Amino acid sequence: MEIKRKFIRFEPDENTYVLLNIQDEEIHSGLCLTESQGGCSAVFKNNPLYRAGEMVMVKVGKLDPTSAEIRWVSELDKDVVKVGFEFLT
Repeated sequence: MEIKRKFIRFEPDENTYVLLNIQDEEIHSGLCLTESQGGCSAVFKNNPLYRAGEMVMVKVGKLDPTSAEIRWVSELDKDVVKVGFEFLT
């Protein structure tokens, strides 16, 4: 059996926000769904700037801001997307 994950995933504290700074320089906010040492996933209002491969700055809860790469985007409906991030530092 092949193990794809490098880090164990865990549930964040309830109502943990993710703040995202992407190329439009606005701060986007979402709700964190999972966390790990290497990344996180969160839900956001849909935005065409959320694309796999984009380099962003992300702040998860009380953690310091860090650079990250958007690894995947999954559209949940026309208004909401789930986004996966890999921390780079």
